[in-house]
Amino acid sequence: MAAKQISLVQFDSVPENPKRNLVEMERLVRVAAGNGARWIMFHEGTLCDYTPDLARFAEEVPDGGSTRAMSELAKRCEVYICFGLSERCGDRSFITQVFVGPEGYVGKHRKTWIWHEPTDIGFRDEWKRYDPGDGPTLFTMDGVRAACFICADGEAARCIERTRLLSPQIVFYPNNRESLPDFEVFAERAKRINAPMLVTNRVGKSWVYDCRGGCVAYDRDGVIIARANREGREEILDVTIDL
Repeated sequence: MAAKQISLVQFDSVPENPKRNLVEMERLVRVAAGNGARWIMFHEGTLCDYTPDLARFAEEVPDGGSTRAMSELAKRCEVYICFGLSERCGDRSFITQVFVGPEGYVGKHRKTWIWHEPTDIGFRDEWKRYDPGDGPTLFTMDGVRAACFICADGEAARCIERTRLLSPQIVFYPNNRESLPDFEVFAERAKRINAPMLVTNRVGKSWVYDCRGGCVAYDRDGVIIARANREGREEILDVTIDL
């Protein structure tokens, strides 16, 4: 299988401003595609960050406006895009990562091990607003067996073990944190799953949190292939992975 050119994007997505964020995402996708990226990956909650107003900001997948817009962008740029949003499905809400490509909607992963933050600072008590998904998820994208889990999913030993049993060729691991742990922590997860792992995290202000980024790509042995800054600067990290 040929190598994949991948861009991991860390940028400041403004809470509760999906219109602005979509414009910025399109700009960044075009930059990454122009640099040769085939896959472009954003962080958890890209579209509106955390919000207490899911009735206003949660969207359907794949029929919501943002998924349709990103699908059209992926088709025009001939790339695959991974991005996060709050999903509405009937009377339930999920923290969801969406995958689209030149052929349109590819799939999604719903965060399963949702985070409990009793103080709800920055509206991050996921127990209060979201339902758990049924991950981890295995799907085929661009001819590759891919798995996904989101932020706190990766803190659950059961999630890592279930992902290992899926035998993915690549793992997507989007985050929305103030800061990521030491590189060795995620390296052990890639080694356990025995697959390359792509990690994203946001920068900028998430309500009260100053987020510092730290996108990083590991090979199946947990060795860092490339890493972005952890000083809070926006960056597109270009990675080549031979699967």
